[in-house]
Amino acid sequence: MTENKLNALITGAGSGIGAETAQQLAQKNIHTIITDKNLSGLKKTEDAILSNNGTCTVAQLDMKDFLGIDRLGMEIFKRWKKLDIMISNAATLGTLGPIHHQINEEFIEVLNINAISNHRLIRSFDALLKNSKKPKALFLSSSLASKPKPFWGAYSVSKAALEHIVKIWALENKHNNLSISIIDPGKTDTPMRKIAMPGEGSKNLNKPIHVAKLIINEIFSDKIYKGEVIKANSS
Repeated sequence: MTENKLNALITGAGSGIGAETAQQLAQKNIHTIITDKNLSGLKKTEDAILSNNGTCTVAQLDMKDFLGIDRLGMEIFKRWKKLDIMISNAATLGTLGPIHHQINEEFIEVLNINAISNHRLIRSFDALLKNSKKPKALFLSSSLASKPKPFWGAYSVSKAALEHIVKIWALENKHNNLSISIIDPGKTDTPMRKIAMPGEGSKNLNKPIHVAKLIINEIFSDKIYKGEVIKANSS
């Protein structure tokens, strides 16, 4: 049963890259633990996984709920004693516009969801990942982490903070087999992209299914990453 399978946690699995990645992992006989704040989106992902004879555990979770992240870690420990794969995909955009116009509370919320929640994930799952034989941790980021862009304020800052957190964690694990990587999906046709760039055509955008394949290839690669950024090629 699922206790003998590899298991994978995917946050933000209710749509886009997270949903595609969860479905592709499930097709490879990996038990997926899928989270999202949107339960209806999670149910769609669950239905897609089950219809292809995969297995999954659904956990509705808002990444602002730091104690909820801790509780999820405890539940995974109680059931499996390990985590083989962790994919941090959940993020929020915030309002785009001049940085001095952004409301302070929203700025903090974006930082909490996109950066601080990842510190909580690392705190909760470091030991569980190290109980796996070939642990993998992947974090979805953005080119804006290293290339600031006007009007993307809190989102850009949060992704820069995320990458710094991940790279520090990777340096602290340079002598073991825990693979830690950062995925830059490029311009991808996701619900968030549609909000950020209304009216933009999708012809030249990456598709979530292709970014998911990149993630899957990294997971099944024998290479051990230590904080490197893996970029998806734009079409």
